[in-house]
Order: sequence, then structure tokens, then C-alpha cells
Amino acid sequence: MSSALRAPVLLRARALASSRFRVQQVVSATRVPGVTWHRGAGHLRRCPAPRVSWGGRPNPAAHLQSHRQYSASFRLFAGGLDGPAGPTSDDEGPGSGHQTRDWVGELTFLPPLDPTKEEEEIDMEAEPTTMVLPVFPLGSTAYMPFSDHILNIFEPRYRQMYSDILFNGSRRFAVPVSHPETGRLASVAPVFYLEDLKEVSEQTQDAVKYVCSHKVIGRVRIKRTLNDRVWADRTSYLKAVVEPLEDGDDDEDLSTREGQLSERFIGIIRNQTKLQEPVRFTENLIDTLSAARGEDGLWRLAGLWQSLLQNRLSAKENELSNEIQGLLRSYLANQGQDMQSKVTVQFDSLPADIRSEFTRLQQTYREESVAMVNATLYPFVVLVQCETHGERLGVFGEMLEEEEKRLQAKVALQSLFSGKGSDQASEGKDDPPLTA
Repeated sequence: MSSALRAPVLLRARALASSRFRVQQVVSATRVPGVTWHRGAGHLRRCPAPRVSWGGRPNPAAHLQSHRQYSASFRLFAGGLDGPAGPTSDDEGPGSGHQTRDWVGELTFLPPLDPTKEEEEIDMEAEPTTMVLPVFPLGSTAYMPFSDHILNIFEPRYRQMYSDILFNGSRRFAVPVSHPETGRLASVAPVFYLEDLKEVSEQTQDAVKYVCSHKVIGRVRIKRTLNDRVWADRTSYLKAVVEPLEDGDDDEDLSTREGQLSERFIGIIRNQTKLQEPVRFTENLIDTLSAARGEDGLWRLAGLWQSLLQNRLSAKENELSNEIQGLLRSYLANQGQDMQSKVTVQFDSLPADIRSEFTRLQQTYREESVAMVNATLYPFVVLVQCETHGERLGVFGEMLEEEEKRLQAKVALQSLFSGKGSDQASEGKDDPPLTA
């Protein structure tokens, strides 16, 4: 099973690993971090939280780790996802997963792969300008230019792919996402460049063949796939004819729009700090931000924003785990169990109200997390698909809008309640002032 592991870019005040209980429940096949759902095991026990792949269709070929490039950019504070940060508005915005724009609908996808299509051979001597790249679909994360990623390769066809790109010297392959329902591949894909490869077969008893480090060096548009049959029978890896995708407005001066977008991002950081948001950017980022072209510009802002959303999702996962652990701990305490010893409980023997509460927590998490997961993926794939820097500035600006509105509403409420508190104090009332 593959896992898309989010970069651990928060200083965690309430680390999940410090919790005493990990819970397994025999209810459904839905995967929830901190809770492994199995059929047939019939028990609850303390166990490590599983790794989970989110969004899209997970590819069984590799484990993935994002480069920890934003580790000093965030902080997570105790108090849960909403935390003790004062009044909140009804509109929680994208931080809680609210999405109004159909990001998936804006993406372009290739036609469905046809396993009956005859394999097409490209004569590179006769067509020297034709570019052919291996295709390695990884559907659970949006990969953006200049980002770094590690893949653990174990599936035979992708072992062969790495051998081939090393032998021919290209070291490149395309990594499209897939449609969440149809599985069709996106027509625009980032290009991974293999920077380092380590053979780890001996250390892993051949469970993993290679540990590979990559950098995303650009984007391509996939014109057509050449060997659809192998996608169905898994005998080899996909190949496709591609063409480089470059921004079409490199000569256009967009410095005014870039500055405005940077100021909006800075405003979000300042409001997050003012509100003491439980998951927020650190203020030392402010002097380093830019929405210009290139590695340290808009693509970096997008990477930071993606990591913020991913870590809000992690906080929600921790919140669910804490609630489930609290429920189990309370039940065991009421049963007079020794909380310091290992405890195994038959799930079917739990009271109906406890089982019902487990199901309710699972359903609530699923409802809240689906849009949060999508928010970490498809808007960023749209950014990768944009054909100009100007278009990308507009898309990213819209991605920030709901967070701006959410924070502005909370700041207004905080000011309102703080003002009421001051009025009460000045009038000498006995009631304590309302505080954020």
C-alpha cells in the first residue's frame, strides 16, 4: 500500500505519538489516521497509527516523502483545530475544507487509457524533436516546480523504469495526477528529475528496491500515451509523447500584481498571529515573501500554502484520535481497568452507545475531511496547469480569498468582544470582561 506522507512542518504541542492509546475498530473499510478499520479482527487494541494515502487514487508503486523545506514556517499550538483563539465565525473558510470552486472541473484530462490499443513505437532517429517520457502517476499529492520529493520504489515495473532512465541518462519522468472518479490522467504533469538513488534491497529484504531523491524541474503537456496495455496488465510502465510547457508571458511586467499578492499573504500571516490561530505561519516569513517568477517567488508561496492546509488536516486527524482515545479511556476507567497495563477489548462487547459514538466520530471526520483533503490537492494542480504567470497569480489570489474573509471576520469579532470588555471595566461592572 502506498502512502503520501505530508511534510512534518509543525512544532507539535500535542503530538499524536504522545497519546497513550491507538484504537483499532472493526466497523468499515474507511481509513482514518489513528484508527485502522478492519473487518474480522473483532477487537480494539493500542497500536501505532497507520500511514494513509489521501485524495485521488493511490499508486501501489511507491511510498513518498515530501522534502521538509518548510519546517520552520509553521507552528501548531494546543487547543485543537479551532483552539482557544477566541470567537469564531460561522464561515470557517478553506481551513476547514470549505470549497466553492470546482477545481477538478477546471483540469484537463487525457482520454481514458485503452488497453486494446496497439503499442506505438517512436523512431527517435526519424523524429529527433519528439520527446518521450516515462509516466509515473501518483494521484495523492500535487507536485509543484522546484519542490523536492523522495520515492521508495518497490513495484517491478517502476524498478525497471528507474533502471532505464539511469541507463539512457535522461533521469526524467512525468508525474500526472488522476481524476478522482474516472482515473483519467491529467494532461499537464510536473517533471521529476532523479538526483540521487540508493539501493536498499538488502536492508529491506527486497521490500524496497530504491530510495530515490528528486527535484521537480518543470512541466510538460502530455500529447498521447504510447502503450496503454501495460497500464492494465502492469507488465511495464507507461510512456507518453510530451512537450515542455513554459509560461507564455515571461516578458510581461507583473510586478504590481505580484506585490499586491505578497501583501495579501503577509496580511494573512499577521491576522493569524493576532488571533493566535492554532495552526499558523510564523512571522519571520514576512520579510522573505515574494510572488515573482521563479523558485523563491509564487511557487514558494504555493508550497507554503499547501503545507498549511496539509497541517490543518493533520490537526483534525489528531483531534479525532484524541476524541476516540478519550472515549475508550473513559469506558475502561468506568470498567475499573488498570490504565497502565495493556488492554484488549472486544468491540462487539462494547455498549451500544459507545459503538454508536465511534461511528458518529468516524462519520463526522469523513464529512469534515473530504473537502480539506481536496483543498490540498486540486487547486494546486490547477496552478501547475496554468499557462501563464499572470493566470497563476489570479488563481492563487482566489485560493487566499476565503482564508482572508475567515480571518477578517474573526478579527472583527475579537475586536467587538474586546471592546465590550473594556466598556464593562470602565463602567465598574462586576462581571469579568469577555476575552479572546
